[in-house]
Amino acid sequence: MLRFDIKMLRPLVSVAAAAALFSACGTTAASSTSTDDTAAGSDDASALTGADASADTTAAANTLIADGEYYLSVKVVPFGGLLLPFKATLTASGSLADGGKLATLELRAISDKETPMYVSDPIGTVKDVVVAKGGTFTAQFADPILIPAKAAPTGSDVHVANFKLIGTISSDNSICGDMSGTVVEFSKDVATSTFKAVKWGTEATPPESSCTAAAVKHYAGITACPVLKAGVNEITSAERTRRFTVVLPEASTATGLPTDVSAQNLPVVFLFHGVGGSMSGILGDTAFDGLLKTEKFVLIVPESERDKAGTAVSQTEWLYGVQQFADDNSDLVFFDDMLKCVGDQYKTNAKRVYVTGMSGGGMMTVFTSFSRSDVIAAAAPFSGGYLFKYPSTKNKFPEMVVWGGEADSAFSQNFNTLANALIPALKSDGHAVLKCNHGTGHKWPAAMTAADWAFLSNYELGVASPAFTDPLPSVFPSYCSVAK
Repeated sequence: MLRFDIKMLRPLVSVAAAAALFSACGTTAASSTSTDDTAAGSDDASALTGADASADTTAAANTLIADGEYYLSVKVVPFGGLLLPFKATLTASGSLADGGKLATLELRAISDKETPMYVSDPIGTVKDVVVAKGGTFTAQFADPILIPAKAAPTGSDVHVANFKLIGTISSDNSICGDMSGTVVEFSKDVATSTFKAVKWGTEATPPESSCTAAAVKHYAGITACPVLKAGVNEITSAERTRRFTVVLPEASTATGLPTDVSAQNLPVVFLFHGVGGSMSGILGDTAFDGLLKTEKFVLIVPESERDKAGTAVSQTEWLYGVQQFADDNSDLVFFDDMLKCVGDQYKTNAKRVYVTGMSGGGMMTVFTSFSRSDVIAAAAPFSGGYLFKYPSTKNKFPEMVVWGGEADSAFSQNFNTLANALIPALKSDGHAVLKCNHGTGHKWPAAMTAADWAFLSNYELGVASPAFTDPLPSVFPSYCSVAK
């Protein structure tokens, strides 16, 4: 069975965790201990401790921060920078100069994937949080807070233990700082995560999520490609060293290919591994390279970004959980660079570029197909989905959605939910969709490898192709059909 390339959600996408950090604004937070207002027997009171515990917090005037509703965005760095939005409601007393307290700080989970926006019931409340001179504070929520399925990026409940905000209040009625906690489903500490809260209705798109508004980094595409070979290759892409495997069709009578494949105008298939996966692992799980004994295409198996120890940089493996859809996303730039280098050397068919993958690789398949719809001829995610509002694309690429029914779960995230949200979204935007519910859980069925290629290879970018109709050709298992 393939492992979900999300140990996230490698998600949560897609909360998805960490020792409390000093405030990103450069100040030291005074701590207090608080409990959730829903905890049985709790009086929701925090002891006034820290450097300014003696501050007069009973003054009638409040110039500390305006009472009301705030848009609070958390950037979950270990999950590839996934943004988690909350609606915060607070009341306060005191001043920045003398300190004070947050009398109440209540959080609700939200999601803008629906219209109107979904807002949950309160998921956590702290009371009487001491604010030191200068506006620093620590708010510790009771364990755990629950982000309900309707608000969670993956559509499944996510619990965060030891959820803590270490922040600084600014004179412009904003709060920013660090967030720590542990995503229970993934046993993942979200160290280095940050947050920012601004008055409700004034948030930017995408929302700010730290004290420092870092300039968006844009990456130039590769200009000089190395000579590629069958096997593992390495390039510099988006200022990172990245690796990918090239598998070429066998030069044999069966394929009719000479040793040099560059004269064949071959299609290209990208195969993405999942959370905890690898290039060799996804090949072993799918046997996709076995098709090249008789079929003609170039198979590209990318590797997620790794650190010097060979560990995936992101808990999600791929950057499908960030609102970066162009040259600001290093994984999409990596896709572009691989496509260019493979195309330059092997003279591949630019109108026949396909993407497929499993679990976290299925998530990346969907993300890439939407973000690079101008070059993708067809896509086939296995146990995949999408974490944002579904975009409308000019190119209505066909998609085969494959999943394992109600038992399709990894890290307590429900891929049945993701698949059943993806199919109608694609259909409503005019995409042709095949659906294949194999009902055997979070895995790649062996019978689907040949069906995957049969589906993808039917399509060419910008060319009208014969539509699949039921009953499907025999290469497709009986659980596959045309989505109506």
